[in-house]
Amino acid sequence: MGRVDSKEVYIANAHPSIEVNRGRVRRAASAVLHQECQRGGKVNVILATDADLANLNTRYRGCDHPTDVLAFPMSGPEFAVPQEQVLGEVYVSLDRARQQAREYKVTLAKEVDRLVIHGVLHLCGYDHEDSQSARQMKTKEEEFLEAL
Repeated sequence: MGRVDSKEVYIANAHPSIEVNRGRVRRAASAVLHQECQRGGKVNVILATDADLANLNTRYRGCDHPTDVLAFPMSGPEFAVPQEQVLGEVYVSLDRARQQAREYKVTLAKEVDRLVIHGVLHLCGYDHEDSQSARQMKTKEEEFLEAL
């Protein structure tokens, strides 16, 4: 299994008013990378607004609404960079995370952890297209959240 150093997780906060602990976000992403990704690489985590994710969701998925997290793998023959350099990008809506944190009665930090873990699991090859894969992905999310 390829090791990914936490220095290979880059965090950008594009949200104008919500701040989160970048070190914590980096630890959540790195934990998944170390244990679940078969190859090394870099991951960019972009903390953004509902409007940002709605635009991305519309443009790339054809869904005209905001979402909490989007993952964009950046490996394979269609990309100019070798796949061991960049695994992909994870976009997290801090607006949605704040709303869901209230709804689930957890801290914003814990909800952001969950969304980052979910997004990085996608980059590592997990999906939730059917009930079995959805259960497997949910179990992995919960294991990582407990470990943090």
